[in-house]
Parts: sequence; C-alpha cells; structure tokens
Amino acid sequence: MRRTLALVAAPVAALLVLTGCGSSPSPSSAPTPSAPAAEPAPSPTPGRCTDPELDTRQVTFADAQGVYLTGYVLGTGRTALVLAPQASANACSWLSWAKQQAAAGYRVLAFDFNGEGRSRRGPGSTMPGDVTAAAAFARAQGATAVVLIGASRGGTAVLAAAPAVNPTAVVSLSAPSSYSGMDALAAVPKLTAPVLYLAATGDSGFAEDARALHAATPGDRRTLQLVPGALHGTAFLTITAEGAPEAITALTAFLKANAPA
Repeated sequence: MRRTLALVAAPVAALLVLTGCGSSPSPSSAPTPSAPAAEPAPSPTPGRCTDPELDTRQVTFADAQGVYLTGYVLGTGRTALVLAPQASANACSWLSWAKQQAAAGYRVLAFDFNGEGRSRRGPGSTMPGDVTAAAAFARAQGATAVVLIGASRGGTAVLAAAPAVNPTAVVSLSAPSSYSGMDALAAVPKLTAPVLYLAATGDSGFAEDARALHAATPGDRRTLQLVPGALHGTAFLTITAEGAPEAITALTAFLKANAPA
C-alpha cells in the first residue's frame, strides 16, 4: 500500500429491515422490506479532544448518501477553513491551530473521515465525498468562501475533491499523489483555485510528490513551498522544529493573499 501515513445537512439513507418467518418462505410469504427506518445522528462526544469548549461546538452533517459525519466548528467568520485529517489522526489533531485561526477571524470546520471517530460509513462513502459534504455544510452555515486544507492523506482527499467543490483556495500539507484509491495527480489538472503544496525536503518521498502535483497543476495560481527538516502534515502547525517557522509563514501568507478572514 502507498505510504500510510448539531446540524444535519441532508436526509438520512434508508435502512431496509427484512421480515419473515423461521421456515423457508413460499413465494407468497417471501420477505418484503418494511418502511425505511431513520438512523439517528451521532450525539456529541463529551470532553472531545479533552477540551470542554468543544462540548458546545460539535456538529453533525450528512454526505450525499445521507451518511452522518461529525466534527466541530470554531469561529464565525465568512471564510471557512475545512480541515481534513491525516491517517491515524482525527479532527483533534488540528485543534491548537484551529483555535488560532478562529481567533484570527476564520470559521474553522474540522471533521473526522467516514468510519473514524463518530463519523459513520456507508456503502458509497469516500474521503473526497466527505470533503465535499463538509464544504457544503460550511456554505449552508453561512460561509461565503471555503478553503480546503488537508494533511497527508487528507491533502490527497481535498485535492481529489476540489474540482467538484470549486473552493476559494486549496492547501496540501505533505499529500501523497495517490492514496487508498484517490488519485490527486489526475485531479489537479482540473484545479482553477489557488493551491499551495507544502512539504519538507527530508520527509521521505513527499517532497517529490509535492513537486509532481505542482507541475501537473495548470496556470500561475499554484505555489510550491519546500521547507527544511522532516515534519509531516499537521506537525508543521503544532510542533516547534526545523521547517515549522517557514511552513507557517508560507501558509499564513497564502491565506492572506487568497482567502483573507
């Protein structure tokens, strides 16, 4: 496998319940589906991210199939930052940076991918579909500009989703060009929004992927920022180490130029 790194916006998918008797059914007694039963939305998680503030900031929204996803929203700005997590992480991995951006005037939506945390998974669930649903939710709640930001596999997901989402801007932090069936390299030639590709030169092959994705992106609204060190994904924003100051400076400048709060 490639490097591994409350509010409802749509109706719930129907759940068919079969009924029948214990013996082999005859044609006249064959099981038939009952009326659709609505599955309740996930309830908030007390103490999520060990932060009591999030007890009242958690949200629930649905993808195009009506499958529930969960996350939290900070801030009330008209520009929304939609944050997609890396593998082995969840929405909590963004929390410290999310609070900073909310204080700076942004609305921030961090969510868990389908099948992770309290987000559910349906037969049609995909990570790009989750990103699309999160962007639609942010817009439904009043955001007039949406920035897709993804870390590692989350970066692959936002790049794959971006052509359909039509975001204001896109940020990829250490994204692989492909991951778990997602092909960002095939998607980025369709991008029209400004995009920032950020990776560390010492982070395995992710700097190479950033170069390839940047080269495949058309126009002059693309930015490639390679920084020293070996930080990966959200670590650029949460760990004080080599490359972090340059990464934060580049990201802050990109947002200010292309999607101000």
